[in-house]
Amino acid sequence: MLAAGFACAPVVVFAQSAPAPAPTASTDTIRLTDEQRLAILDHTTPESAAAARGEMPESERKTLGIHGEVGAMIGSNGARALYGVAQVPLGDNAAATVSFESSRFGYPRQSGRR
Repeated sequence: MLAAGFACAPVVVFAQSAPAPAPTASTDTIRLTDEQRLAILDHTTPESAAAARGEMPESERKTLGIHGEVGAMIGSNGARALYGVAQVPLGDNAAATVSFESSRFGYPRQSGRR
């Protein structure tokens, strides 16, 4: 018991005597001047703002169709699987995603009871 008290004493003293870290300025923040900010705002169009937000122009939106992928697996002892996913655009701001999977393995499935 006495040894545990001596072992903790230097840690407590060290923890109390450690200086607080000085706050440092963040180096990953870039600040624009007022002139730079106004230059950006003066040259911004609705199309460029939409592109910056990740929106597609109207001409590209009309060319969208159903897209996705399918896959298949063939294994030993009769194992096989077929799977896929497709995304269907619904209007301008929505989409539906559907997927399927069918698999069979070459061994009988266990019911959980042994």
